[in-house]
Amino acid sequence: MRATWPYRPEFDLVVASPGGDIVAYCQGWYDEVNRTGVFEPVGTRPDHRRLGLARAVCAAVLHAFARAGGHRAVVQARGDAAYPVPRRLYESLGFAAYARTYTYTRTRPSGRTPVPPGQAPT
Repeated sequence: MRATWPYRPEFDLVVASPGGDIVAYCQGWYDEVNRTGVFEPVGTRPDHRRLGLARAVCAAVLHAFARAGGHRAVVQARGDAAYPVPRRLYESLGFAAYARTYTYTRTRPSGRTPVPPGQAPT
C-alpha cells in the first residue's frame, strides 16, 4: 500500500500500546485537487475498543488533512442499524450521513437460463 499513489505517510497514523503493539489505526487518503480526505481503513483491536482510540486517531488524521489544505473529509462506511459502531464513531467526529448505497439483486426462476444478447429465446 505504501507504494501506491497517492499514499502519504502523514495520513497513515496508528495508536500503539505501551508495549509497542498497534491497537488502533486510521489510513487517510488525500486528494489535493479537490482538497478532500477519505478515511479507509479505520480499526481498533477488540481488546482496546471503547477507549476512544479510533476517535483520537481519526481526529489526528483530520488535523493532518487540514494542515495539507483540506477543507472536506468523507467516510464511506457501513452505518446501518445492523452495523452501528462505525456510525457512532463518525458522528462523534461531526460527520453526518448524506447518501446511502443500496444493492439490489434479482434471482432467476429455477430452470430458466439467460438468453445471450442478440439471440431469440428458444
